[in-house]
Amino acid sequence: MNKYKTWYQNITDRARSRTIEGYVERHHVMPRSLGGSDDADNLVSLTAREHFVCHWLLVKMNQGEARAKMVYALRMMKAEKHGQERYNTKITARVYETIKREYSIIASEMSRGKRNGFYGKTHTPEARAAISQKNTGKKLTVEQIAKQIAAQTGRKRKTFSNEWRAKMSKSKQGENNNRYGVEVLESTRQKIREKAIGRTQSAETVQKKADAIRGSKREKKLCPHCNQLIAVNGYARFHGDKCKHRDPT
Repeated sequence: MNKYKTWYQNITDRARSRTIEGYVERHHVMPRSLGGSDDADNLVSLTAREHFVCHWLLVKMNQGEARAKMVYALRMMKAEKHGQERYNTKITARVYETIKREYSIIASEMSRGKRNGFYGKTHTPEARAAISQKNTGKKLTVEQIAKQIAAQTGRKRKTFSNEWRAKMSKSKQGENNNRYGVEVLESTRQKIREKAIGRTQSAETVQKKADAIRGSKREKKLCPHCNQLIAVNGYARFHGDKCKHRDPT
């Protein structure tokens, strides 16, 4: 028996042979999530502080899936509801960090694949229509927009790795692309065209774009028909199969 089990047993054994005046909390000596019952011999009355310490010891006593369950239970010891007097002594920053870090890993694992409550399920057409109707016309308030901007201001995103870029590119190719096989109607093309005609960008926007690309070298691609190096952003429009020097035969 390790020291944690010894301490745990000392607390629960002492609780069986005493009477506490005032506020108490009922504790399952063998937690229900680990197979314990609601029988009287598996229940003891503890102070709020003892109850918290016991759940902390249960985390240290167990490993694997059992430990995961005990971490979740320990995290819930700080939750409060009417009629409860939770353990209020300060937890050190190091202990709090350890609990939260391990819980986040466990919570992530528990929501993946078949463990996810929505795994293999899809919304019915009726549910989709209800969600769409509920969100139609919904607009963020000025305060909500300001809060979102403040949360992102000054935050720098990590550079995407080449492996991540290749994986994302592959996931959107062919039938995986949500626009695969979709044909745009001529009426839709005309609407897009009319909306774009006469549209101008402000001097501030133009300047911001210029500053963003100044000093950077654009990737170029060699056109096999005119033998010119062309910037990739204009290649598909005027070169390759659309090059005017292409042999029609």
